[in-house]
Amino acid sequence: MNTAHTAIKLIAIFCFILLFGACTPVFNWRDVPLEGLPVTALLPCKPDKGVRTVHLAGAPRSMQMVGCAAGGAMFTVAAVDVGSVALAQTAQQQWRIVSKATHSQYAQHGSIVVQAAVYGEPHAASDGPGALSTQAVETFFSGLKPAGRP
Repeated sequence: MNTAHTAIKLIAIFCFILLFGACTPVFNWRDVPLEGLPVTALLPCKPDKGVRTVHLAGAPRSMQMVGCAAGGAMFTVAAVDVGSVALAQTAQQQWRIVSKATHSQYAQHGSIVVQAAVYGEPHAASDGPGALSTQAVETFFSGLKPAGRP
């Protein structure tokens, strides 16, 4: 009888875990500011953050990055201050050429160039949990904005 009682408890715990896991959303959207830059991004998961040096618009530049994986894709936002508004367009053109993103959108805020990128191919509609939909990509791109604006 003790073994049966233990088995029932284990089955109940297992069912609870399955039920709880099924309720976890694939995309848990959140506003994420880029430190030191006037840009906020909407990401579908808790992001990792990083900084690296890139050669852009004729000089080494510090690139701020945030990104995470959800729904079978990688979502990233990167920003570089190129120092002047005059260099921003050149930097954006160079960035487009070297980007390996399947979908990307660029924005310029003064001397800052921002790339929002998705690495993965979305489907026309969601195919269930874990599928990347075109709606998720559109939500991600619509969330890129200057900090402090609605």
